[in-house]
Amino acid sequence: MIFRKLFLVWSLFLATTVLLSGPAHAKKGPIPLTVQVLDGGGEPIITAVVRHPGERERHRVNHATGAWTTNALYLPGGDVLKFDPGMEIEFEVTAPGYISETIRYIVRKRKNVIEVTLQPMDLSEDRESQEDPIIAFGRDKPID
Repeated sequence: MIFRKLFLVWSLFLATTVLLSGPAHAKKGPIPLTVQVLDGGGEPIITAVVRHPGERERHRVNHATGAWTTNALYLPGGDVLKFDPGMEIEFEVTAPGYISETIRYIVRKRKNVIEVTLQPMDLSEDRESQEDPIIAFGRDKPID
């Protein structure tokens, strides 16, 4: 009789443990977000920088993949901005030699990968060599 009661109590304990540790009661962690910076040919731009307008820090992308991943942003006032589904987030993406771009993204429950393609700056303009302008000061007198 005692063994039967102990078996019943043990079975209830195991069943409760299994039910509470299932995915329905699993603690939800922060949602990761990845910004992938590419050029027009689909190659990663390894010198790119990603920044949220409310942050002071600029985040460099990975040198091999051109991607930056985070699950929270740390704002200047000490606030932590965690990503929730449905939240709209804004980023500024810049890289030397490319036109900067501002993107807006609505966070999903999973698979948050933002691909940003930056366009190169047109640096091929023919610039004529201009002489430096002559700035005359009040005490300067032209020589005849």
